Amino acid sequence: MVEFALIAPIFFAAVIGLFSAVTYVLEVQVANQAAQAAARWGVAAVNFAAPTGGAPLAAQCPATTVPTGMLSAAKSAAGPFAASMTVTDGGGTASSGGANGSTYCQITVTIPVVGFGGYFGIGPASITATALDYVT
Repeated sequence: MVEFALIAPIFFAAVIGLFSAVTYVLEVQVANQAAQAAARWGVAAVNFAAPTGGAPLAAQCPATTVPTGMLSAAKSAAGPFAASMTVTDGGGTASSGGANGSTYCQITVTIPVVGFGGYFGIGPASITATALDYVT
């Protein structure tokens, strides 16, 4: 019993720490995928023809409010984390580099961290991922 009393706290701390680390890595990946999906939707919408067969639609970002389709794409990629996710839309026209003069979407997705560290005030409270995609 003495050996168990000495080893058990270390063992349980390691197991909980491992679980928290794996959960954090999963949440980072989910945030990245949600941001990439939203940015991809924002630039791909340019290539869709207007319903009447007219000219292609204008770039969907930057927009004052996040377009519904962009938010849907981000929430679909986020899965169960979508309920408490926030999406902000940025972008504009590139001023330098190989994409000079082209429009770009810059999407930032923030999801809260649900790991054990949050219960004790250890670690970040949220994860933020930013994706940048150019309209070519």
